[in-house]
Amino acid sequence: MDRVFGRHGRKGFALLAVIWGLGVISLLITSFMSNGRLRLQTAFNIAGATQAHLIAEGAIDAAILSLLSERDAGAAQTDRPPHDGAPLFCALADAAVAIVIEDEGGKVDINSASPKLLQAMLMGFGLEMRRADALANAIIAFRSTPTNEITTSSHAEDRSDKPFPPKRALFQTILELDQVGGIDAPLFRELRPFVTVHSRRQGLDARAAPPALFAALAGFAADVVRASITTPFPNALDRNDPRFPQTFKQSSDHGAFLVHAEALLARGQTAAREAVVDLRASSLGPYAIRELRRGATRYIDQLRSFRGSGPVALPEC
Repeated sequence: MDRVFGRHGRKGFALLAVIWGLGVISLLITSFMSNGRLRLQTAFNIAGATQAHLIAEGAIDAAILSLLSERDAGAAQTDRPPHDGAPLFCALADAAVAIVIEDEGGKVDINSASPKLLQAMLMGFGLEMRRADALANAIIAFRSTPTNEITTSSHAEDRSDKPFPPKRALFQTILELDQVGGIDAPLFRELRPFVTVHSRRQGLDARAAPPALFAALAGFAADVVRASITTPFPNALDRNDPRFPQTFKQSSDHGAFLVHAEALLARGQTAAREAVVDLRASSLGPYAIRELRRGATRYIDQLRSFRGSGPVALPEC
């Protein structure tokens, strides 16, 4: 009897060992398959993001060709279309695309704008007069070469909340604006779409100004300015509105443009890219890209509505 139980016990133990082994093998297979699916999904997402990125850059190239065609057509400056940032929606390589062209001449150049224009812009976006005046002086202190004179700007340096002094040289990019004393991250993000370092103008072209900037400088109510920031187009702005100060007006030379492009793939991957294109004659060629950077999505909801679940319901770019 003991021999029988011993024999059965060994068989039971062997069966248990086999079951346990099969369980371990099944667990390893399941883990391997899950890890494989995760790696495959990651590779799939990276490939989609890269594709969206390349399509967005292709849209920028298409916009540059359009700008070169306008320039080479030889139209008078007054006849050129006012590129104020109105979006164009189209399809490119089966992706829904938004293309925005902004004339840098319609923005406030933080390298050459007067203190009065800087202050008016800041107040138009809701800052009280004393803070707007201090920040305008801080911007000028940042961009100005050192002098032996003690000016209001030098006092702005003393009150700076940054761990470093002003650059004392011209801004090379608007991204340096967050290095100015008193400009925090929320204010920097708010001002970024409305300033430039490429227009080389003391004023700005009212016809090409972004809607919110036009409204801010024209003294529109705060709720109108805010609405123009969140939903700039469509709008019913009169670009000849007499409330826009004549002293701030200066026609653009149509020399530099910011091109913003967004792409949305059928699988949901998105990309947004921006390029500042200089069309002024130079030894670099017919044009030069002064800045190329990742952009923030502005029209993703519209692109999703065009994208839908089937083919893109948009004309070809």
